Amino acid sequence: MKFLKKISALSVTLSLLGISFLSTAKPAQAAYLYWGSTAVRTASTRTCFNFAYDTMRNLNFQNIRRSQNEVAGSSGRTYAAITCVATNPRATAMVMVVGDDGEETARVRDELSNKIARITNID
Repeated sequence: MKFLKKISALSVTLSLLGISFLSTAKPAQAAYLYWGSTAVRTASTRTCFNFAYDTMRNLNFQNIRRSQNEVAGSSGRTYAAITCVATNPRATAMVMVVGDDGEETARVRDELSNKIARITNID
């Protein structure tokens, strides 16, 4: 009988601790990641990266940074990265966007993809 009382007391204690923890826990933050690919109007990945930079600049992205592998920046509550892949006959831009608002994140991805796909290199 003493054993059952100890188990009951332990169960009640653990239940109260669980309730206490849940009442102080913060709600989880969801993040949305949308990505897509689009052919660009060049065969050169280097030119594709230039297109990516121009696209972000023309769409007023902030904190744009270029590296050997990507062009990245932020717009509103989203962060975007564009990388370029050598494909034949034209290079492919991979557009990845993450944010906490699904609709905004998808809209930014579509805006970047559509804009970079329309850029034409004039020699």
